[in-house]
Amino acid sequence: MKKVLTQAILLMTMAFPAASFACSEPAKPGEFPDPATAVTAQMVKANNEVKAYVKAMEEYLGCSGMSRGDQKKAVKELEDYAESFNKLIREFKSRNS
Repeated sequence: MKKVLTQAILLMTMAFPAASFACSEPAKPGEFPDPATAVTAQMVKANNEVKAYVKAMEEYLGCSGMSRGDQKKAVKELEDYAESFNKLIREFKSRNS
């Protein structure tokens, strides 16, 4: 019994610091490509980066312990960020259609 308890405590001790590191705000991707001059590969790469950032931010907001008001503000900023990229995608598509 002591061995199982010791192993459980050791496991929790090792997992707890990892969990605290896992909840850090992700870095926002760099600037978006210019839709007037970008090629498809650049837009696809930027799209993948934006999707990964949005997913990482959603995970961060779930574990950050922010107040309700701060979370709402962060979600609004994230929505605005995603919409600004969607606008560029629409410009790029209209230029290439």
